[in-house]
This record gives sequence, C-alpha cells and structure tokens, in this order.
Amino acid sequence: MRIKGKLSYQVERFRDNKAFHQNLDDTALLSLVDNELEGRYRQVLIVGERESAQYVLRQKGGYKKTGRSASMPRPGGDQAHNREKEYILREGENIPALVDLGVFTPDFRIVRSKYDKYKQINRFVELVDQELGRYEGREIRILDFGCGKSYLTFILYYYFVVKRGIRAQIIGYDLKADVVEHCNQIAEKYGYAGLRFQVADVTRDTLSEESIDMVVTLHACDTATDYALDYAIRRKVKHIFSVPCCQHEVNGSIHKGGQLDLLLNHGIIRERLCALLTDSIRAAVLEARGYELDMIEFIDFAHSPKNIMLRAGYTGRCRPGGLEQALALKEQYGFKQTLIDLQMNSPSP
Repeated sequence: MRIKGKLSYQVERFRDNKAFHQNLDDTALLSLVDNELEGRYRQVLIVGERESAQYVLRQKGGYKKTGRSASMPRPGGDQAHNREKEYILREGENIPALVDLGVFTPDFRIVRSKYDKYKQINRFVELVDQELGRYEGREIRILDFGCGKSYLTFILYYYFVVKRGIRAQIIGYDLKADVVEHCNQIAEKYGYAGLRFQVADVTRDTLSEESIDMVVTLHACDTATDYALDYAIRRKVKHIFSVPCCQHEVNGSIHKGGQLDLLLNHGIIRERLCALLTDSIRAAVLEARGYELDMIEFIDFAHSPKNIMLRAGYTGRCRPGGLEQALALKEQYGFKQTLIDLQMNSPSP
C-alpha cells in the first residue's frame, strides 16, 4: 500500500487476542525480519501484490514455507489503504447454492447469524488454495467426511469448477438422510453434476473405492475424523485437509500414570490437554505413514474453539519417531485413540 505517496508494508501482530499494526518501508521491514522475526512466531503470513506465502516455525528452529497462492485482486487497486480483508468467496458474489443453504440472502449478502460459518468456509478454501493454487490436473476427486449441511462441500465444488475450471467429482458423506436428500436436491437444482451426497456411517460402511485425490473433514465429530484419516492413509490419498471437532475419546479413557498427572487434575485443563494430545497423535501417525504435515491455526479462536487444521500431503517419506512416542504414552496412560488403533491393528500397506 502507499501512504503519503510512499510504498509501505503493514505488519500485523497478534497478542492476547488483540491485533497490533505497524507500517514500515522496505528497509525497516528487512531490519525487523533480521532482528525480531526469527524464532518468535509460530506462523508468519506474508502478503504481496502478486503472491502470498505462509511459513511455520520448525520444531528444531528455522521456518518452513508451507504454501503460497496468488494474492486476490483488491477493490480500488492493490495500493488501497484501510481496506477490509478480501476473501476468495466475496460477499455479493453470485453463489446461488449459498442462498439455499442459508448463508447468503437472495441478493447475496451474508446472513448475519451465518457470518462465522462464512469465515470458516472462506478460510478452509484459502488454505486449500495455498496448497493447490497451481494444481495442473484437469480433474480432481474429493471425499468430504461428515459433511453435515455441506456448506464446505458446495463451496469446494464451486471453487474448483467455477473459479478454477477444473472438473470436480465430490462425494459428501453424512448420517442424516433428510440432510443428504436436501443437499442432493440443491446440487441437482444448479446442475452440479459432479457433486453428490450419500448416507453413510463412515465408521463401518463401505466407502468409495474410486481413486481419490483429496479427503476433507470440517468438524467431523469425535472419531469420524480418525476414520477419515485412516481411509486416506490406506489409499495414499495425496491431499488431506482436516479440522477435527469434539474429541472425547482420549479424555474419557485416560488415567494417571506419569509426569503429566498434574495436567489431569482439573476438568478444563484435562479436556484441552486431551484434545491437543489427540491431534498430536493423528499428526504422528500421518508422518509415520509417509505424509508431510502442517498443523495450522484454522480460524481465530473467537470464531470457533475447534480451530486447528491438519493439512497433509503424501510424499512417501516415513518418519516413525512421533508414532513411537505416541505408543509409549498410550501404554503409560491407558487411553484409547481410534486412529492409532486402526493403524496398529491392521497396518497400512
């Protein structure tokens, strides 16, 4: 952006859920990076005029570039000051399925009570775009586990087919027959031939045997996330985007038995510890099975407490160290964790 005719860069920091901004010229920005940035932030997002890139702090130090995407066009030109955040899916954009789903009004404005949902699906697509923004395939096949009312499923179809011009074949699985029927009616209404929904219990039913390029979950409840990840691992699905939901399993089965006992004395701490432990185990299993993985803050905590995304890509490079640590903790604390059980009882080929 330009301030008083000079090119400036805006630095945004978050501390205690508050945002702090600072405008710098190019010399001051480079000085800040050299003197202050290294090692202090878990995630860094750099947005330029033509491209954006995200970096995460490695466990052993240094930053790793986790994705990049073309920066979205800005209203009034790229140098506009005090602009609002631009989303890949903009308010006012003609996305009729969002009207049927209750996210947009008939004139394509955001329904106020659905604003958090609008932010979530935008952020999800933004993270997909970072990873697949340069996807060169002509077709992509996606499974959405626990799709519910299917806001995300419809938007992924719209993103790939309308915005990217890529043929998409997407199946959404959910337990509720009335919800599945409603979503199929909307897909048929708008001619979304590659989008269909099926009633399925992903914990026990036979799922698609087709070649799948991507598995997604957005708040698939409790162990449904584990079954989705197990499905992806066994088929070496190239891309996984998973935002877990309620994680009761470890919390309901863990007992005291070691140095973490102090963290199990109070319910709220125990609950949060078990949720983080669950996702850490999932990450360890994925890495042991050949996936490169990022653990990303999906959305601001104020908009959803379920705000961690596991974004993984299959590389074939297996790193079993984390899984070994997870198995040792499982033995010591006696908890049950479905993904680790599925993989250990019937190891992935």
